[in-house]
Amino acid sequence: MTFSSRTAQLLHEDHQQTIVVIESLDQMIARARKGPPDTADPAVRKTLGEASGAIIEEINQHFAFEEDELFTRLEEMGDVGIGEHLRGEHAALLPLGQALDEKARKALDEGFSDQSWASFRDTAAELIERMFTHIQKEEMALLPALEELLDAETDMQLSTAYSEAH
Repeated sequence: MTFSSRTAQLLHEDHQQTIVVIESLDQMIARARKGPPDTADPAVRKTLGEASGAIIEEINQHFAFEEDELFTRLEEMGDVGIGEHLRGEHAALLPLGQALDEKARKALDEGFSDQSWASFRDTAAELIERMFTHIQKEEMALLPALEELLDAETDMQLSTAYSEAH
């Protein structure tokens, strides 16, 4: 999908990168159903490292940008529903992402026990499900709304600010 708004396109590209990471995480979990994966395996280490870094970046920078810059503009234009709903999802995703980050980092340092794997797997599964749903909503509602909302000058300012924050 391609957007004419540079801001919407940057957010879309971020979403695509996040999907790659959570799909990789989902595949790692599927492969390790019978027991914890070996954290000495380079593929497992890569997945854990990417999941930790990308999800925290998504949550901290992407969510903050949307809430501070985009939802407020939508609300000023009279569209309160999108921002309100997505803020609620951000609030649910934030603690899941932070928990996954902590568990992934600990696993990279110490490996998984049966108990820590079960906890990681459950947190990751919930985060994956919620994140997929959240991204779909943003792709179908938020990004098209930005296409209509942003004039060329505002789009340039926002896309520049977003790019610099990354």
